[in-house]
Amino acid sequence: VNLTTEKHPNSKRRTHTEREKMGSGTGARSSSEKDDDNDKYKKIEKTQKKLRSYLFRFLLILLGSVFLSRSLHGQQKTSTTIKKLRIVETKPYGEPVKKRGIAKPAPLMEAHGVEEEEEEEEEAAEQNNQPSKSSTPNEAELEQIVKDLDAQVRIIKATGVIMETDAKSLQVTKKLQDATRDLLIARYGPYENKPYRIQVKLQFQESIPDFEEKGPNGEFTIEMAPPSLVPHSVFTFMEIARNYKGGGFHRVAGHVLQVMVKGGFKHLAFQEYSKEFPHKKGTVGYAGRPSGPAWYVSIENNTRNHGPGSQQKHNPYEADAAFGTVIEGFEDVILDRVKKIPGQGFVNDSKKWVLITDLVIMVEGSGPDATSDGYVEWVPKGTRKSF
Repeated sequence: VNLTTEKHPNSKRRTHTEREKMGSGTGARSSSEKDDDNDKYKKIEKTQKKLRSYLFRFLLILLGSVFLSRSLHGQQKTSTTIKKLRIVETKPYGEPVKKRGIAKPAPLMEAHGVEEEEEEEEEAAEQNNQPSKSSTPNEAELEQIVKDLDAQVRIIKATGVIMETDAKSLQVTKKLQDATRDLLIARYGPYENKPYRIQVKLQFQESIPDFEEKGPNGEFTIEMAPPSLVPHSVFTFMEIARNYKGGGFHRVAGHVLQVMVKGGFKHLAFQEYSKEFPHKKGTVGYAGRPSGPAWYVSIENNTRNHGPGSQQKHNPYEADAAFGTVIEGFEDVILDRVKKIPGQGFVNDSKKWVLITDLVIMVEGSGPDATSDGYVEWVPKGTRKSF
């Protein structure tokens, strides 16, 4: 018997069976694990897709909210700016609407209708020989009208429009000028026969060369320009005089002597100028852009230096506002003394200034205190003397 080659008859089947068992057991276990893993991966991937989808949607919603918020904020800001710039169309202004004894400015869009109503009322009253319901506005009412119109003109001026040629600007500034003329008469009295005057009281300091010879005192007189030409400019200076708090000559130039004004007064609402009242020698005008409250005396003809288009290139029509003329003291006070302030240009040392101690308003009047040419010192209503 060859033991090396002989095999047990069942050995091959047994080995194959074992291998089948082992192989089938191992194969089934591997496939099941793979299926489980695939299911897990699919679930994880599905979950991740959902999360990414939710996150993407959330980000879209968040970005949309931010964009919408900024858009609404921008619209609101733009709307506010437009409302401010269009205030002349929405805020009342115009000729006083005289109803029930209270004067109110009329809205631009409704002014025509209001005027027609007033005309109808007045015509009916005349036919019935009855007094009209309209009444003249008092000083306080006129002052409020002027303030409202002044504010509207300043808003238009701030837009940079060339007001001298813009129809809307001309319309509003005319209303301001008309109302200001009425307020001038209500507060300071008539000006047609005798223009308003301002006496400028001076105090020369020891730094002036002729101090020992001529002393500290001096004065000159300004006659105001006709309010029919430049009412806003005239009224502004009258108000500076009425509420004067101090100032003085602090600049010496070859063509002007300039005055600094204390008290926080507003500059002009617009560059009011009339070619019928140019900057001739001896006139007074407002300095700067926007002009005022600083002012100057022209010591030479400044018609070109301070006339239309002279101070800037943007607007060929814009000019300094001239508002009066020195009628007393120009030669002996302005030229002989004030012009001799030590230094040139803007003088920083206030001890060298020629101080203006007072601005006295003179108006038409009569009585023992009246001047030979029929002027008296203006005093507020309620404190005036009666003769």
